[in-house]
Formats: sequence, C-alpha cells, structure tokens
Amino acid sequence: MEKIKIIVDSGSSISPEVAKKYNMGIIYFKIHIDGETYTDQIDIKSEEFFDKLGKSEEKVTTSIPGVGEFTEMLNEYINEGYNKILCFSIGSSLSGMNNMMNLAKNHIENKDVTIDIIDTEIASLPIYFIATKAAKSALAGKSYQEIYKEAIEDVKKANVFVRVDTLDYLVKGGRLPKSIGKVASLMKFTPIFTMKEGEIKIAKRVIGKKKSFKEMAKILKEKIQDKKEYILAIGEGNSLEEIKIIKELLKDEIKNAKLFKEMSVPPVFGVHLGPKSLLVSVVDC
Repeated sequence: MEKIKIIVDSGSSISPEVAKKYNMGIIYFKIHIDGETYTDQIDIKSEEFFDKLGKSEEKVTTSIPGVGEFTEMLNEYINEGYNKILCFSIGSSLSGMNNMMNLAKNHIENKDVTIDIIDTEIASLPIYFIATKAAKSALAGKSYQEIYKEAIEDVKKANVFVRVDTLDYLVKGGRLPKSIGKVASLMKFTPIFTMKEGEIKIAKRVIGKKKSFKEMAKILKEKIQDKKEYILAIGEGNSLEEIKIIKELLKDEIKNAKLFKEMSVPPVFGVHLGPKSLLVSVVDC
C-alpha cells in the first residue's frame, strides 16, 4: 500500500500551518542577518525579515541545512510508514537545496522507499500551488505515479513575474551584474523580471517605476486572456502600497479568478529582491 509524503523547502511560500493542514513536511533555510541566525518561518516571519532587511547595513545571507538534517527527516517519515516521498525544491540555480536533498536521498538505505526530488527551477508562489495540489491529491488517494506526473507537468507551466523597488539587492546577491545595476539606476530603469530555466531574467524593460506596474499588469492579462479558469496569486515583501496599485490594475482579473490569493515572499527569495518587492503568478486550475 502506498503512503505518500510531500516535502517542500521554505522557499515555497508554504507556511507551517498550511503544511500541517495538508500533511506536508518542510525543510527550512537559515537566514543570517546582523550577526544573528534565524530558522526561516520559525524564528522569523516574512514581515519581520523584510523590516530587518530594509534597515540592515550588512550583507544578508541564507544557508541550507546539512545533509544529515534532511536525511534524519526522511528517515523519520520512513519510520512512520511513508514509502513514497516527493520533494520540491526551489530552483537549483538559486540555492544548493536541491543538491543537498539529492545527497540526503543517497543516504537512505531502505530500497522499498521511493524518493523523488523535483527541481522546480523557480521559487515562491508557483511552488505553493504545485506542492499543495500534490499534497491534496495524496490525501484524496491518488496514486503516487499520477501525482508525480502531474507535478512534472505543473512545473513546466509554472511562471512568476517580479517587480523590485531597487536593483541593489539583486546586485548584492550576484543575480544581476553591477554594470546593469549602475546603468539602471542612472536611467531610472525598473525592469519586470521572470524566471526561466532556473535563472532570474528580464521579461520587460521599463523606464519609470509607475509604468512598471502597468507593464506588469499587462503581462498578467496576456497570460490570462485565453484561460477559462485560473488561479491568480500576488506575493509581497512589506509592499502594502505596491499591492494596492497592482490589485487596482488587475481588479477584473482578480474578480474572475477561480481563486485569488495574497501571499508573503519567503525570506530566502526576498534576500535577492528587497523590501517593497512584488510577485505575481498565474496558475492553471
């Protein structure tokens, strides 16, 4: 008999409360800020993190847990009777989490247990929906093979679009060359970013912060126009004013969505985006 467990990392935007609701496991990143180390979503929530990030004058970093910690987690679930374990990691180009998960998998000696590690090549909002869908399917009694195949297809269709208030954090994190950051600052360049093949890339070049909101809404409307049913998600990093602006521009799309959800940007992704960052994603139902 199959007993299925879904595991995500804390860059998925899935809170401990949601994980408990859908019988999911979470492996947590560590956040290092102002000489202190926090366990993501346990010791520090997104709102507090972005407040600290905006005030910090030092470089803020993240780290992954050790192989031993994840191996122990897997063995605990195996001892509870789980024999099919499906793990989702944020993009391997963003973090070493995926590699660590695979190393831990290789330490599992029980050959009667299937463990699969999916590199989503993305972060935050889309993973929330992909992973919770898999968890709901497991609770509903779907077969592991069916859940795995659906997850792979969902990952292929995943999208996220990002607007940042400043490019400084992308430059500090090495996700954007310093030369581009300097030119962008001089030209008041506010690009819309996306993630493709695991990398943060420019989806739309925009001059001016106000115009960037309109361009972001335009991109979302184009993604939605041919969909009969869709889920629309907006993520924020202490971005109350930015959320108001994008919600007004997308009010019809929000009204027509099968589900609309506002979420927090997880700290591990927010390190690279900074305060007042804004994420949007359209997910097929």
